[in-house]
Amino acid sequence: MKIGIFQDIHANLPAFKKSIEIFTRNNCDKIYHVGDLIGIGPHPREVFEKAMKIKNLILIMGNHDYWFANGIPNPRPKLMSEEEFQHQKWHHKQIGLEKREIVQKWKFKEELKIDKTKKITFMHYGYDEKENWFKEHILNPTRSQMDEMFDGINSEIIFYGHNHISSEITGNSRYINLGSAGCNTKSEVRVGILEIDKEKIRLEKINEYYDDNGLMEDFELRKVPAREFITKNFITRK
Repeated sequence: MKIGIFQDIHANLPAFKKSIEIFTRNNCDKIYHVGDLIGIGPHPREVFEKAMKIKNLILIMGNHDYWFANGIPNPRPKLMSEEEFQHQKWHHKQIGLEKREIVQKWKFKEELKIDKTKKITFMHYGYDEKENWFKEHILNPTRSQMDEMFDGINSEIIFYGHNHISSEITGNSRYINLGSAGCNTKSEVRVGILEIDKEKIRLEKINEYYDDNGLMEDFELRKVPAREFITKNFITRK
């Protein structure tokens, strides 16, 4: 079995297309997107519509996805500026509020059983069931922090996202963040191909360039709210 894995595509259409191209080329049986399909990028409607047409694509709930599915909390989160609030509203309008019911069905956690005792877990970040929200973000987590973050999840590997920086730490599980496929300082997707058979689990990490195809220009052409902040801090080009 071959599994394609990527995360945090964030409405970046060229990056989404390249990621799917890689998974198709590698004959992946299933594809997991580990949260935040939308938010930040300039192509929310196009990415969402293309994702809906891919039958073997499993979509995990991320924080931006959740805000679309359930609306921005009222009062809005303290860390969300008015500019970001307007950005979220723009994204939601582009996709269409009638699509919310689709996203509401996405799970916070998906598990793939390898055999009777082993499994692999996919989730956007540590999840606080009491608060019904993601745990506090840690920029450069230690082994003990990762063990605490995913306490209670007994998996061989936990793939997660949210933090756009690639990382791999082994503690109680093997914690793998491939890095954002859509938010980067260069036009490069970061994806994984997981090959599973009876004797081994092999992960190939792939970094591959794609044609920007007007990505940066679309922020201005589409008048994306908070575009100056985004193109400085999230989807940038050196």
